[in-house]
Amino acid sequence: AQLRELTQTAQQSGGLLRQSQAVARLSVAIASLKSAVIDGKRQTPFASELSALASAATTDFPATQAAVAAIPRELAEQGVPSQVELEDRFEAVRKEIRSVSLVPENGNFGSQVLSATLSKVMFEKEGLVEGDDVEAVLARTGHYLKEHNLDMAARELNQLRGWPKKLAEDWIATARRRLEVEQALRVAESEEFLAKFSLV
Repeated sequence: AQLRELTQTAQQSGGLLRQSQAVARLSVAIASLKSAVIDGKRQTPFASELSALASAATTDFPATQAAVAAIPRELAEQGVPSQVELEDRFEAVRKEIRSVSLVPENGNFGSQVLSATLSKVMFEKEGLVEGDDVEAVLARTGHYLKEHNLDMAARELNQLRGWPKKLAEDWIATARRRLEVEQALRVAESEEFLAKFSLV
């Protein structure tokens, strides 16, 4: 009876050790990917870090497996812009959008010239202002970016219509690609936390 009890204890200890090692490998892989994507100051490929996370995400971590598999390989090879780069790009996009903010959807060249001229003397709004006009949307987007809330910034900019929306599409698509990677990291971190909690 004592031998059976000792054998069972040894098996349980071995299982806990293997699980602890798996969680440790997952933690290292998550930290590496986070350093490449979240903490970086410029766009950097993260294919090797993503592959390491995929290897560490064993069958014990199904949510992480699914999150990693959802990230396209070509995206990992290209990398995603950093938060700082997206904020800088928005300032350039904001100027372009303001220049066409008064152009009707079927506007001609003359209306574009008029809009560009008038936009230079228009009051530029700031902060969480109300309204669905272009200036209000741009103001709220800028506010959320200053708060480093990329998700809300992309949602705000997506409300634009017509020519402003067309000019914003590339920025929105780029921001969403970064958000996809950030979401995958959050899933992995959540599963890592639960796995560590189960070891206690």
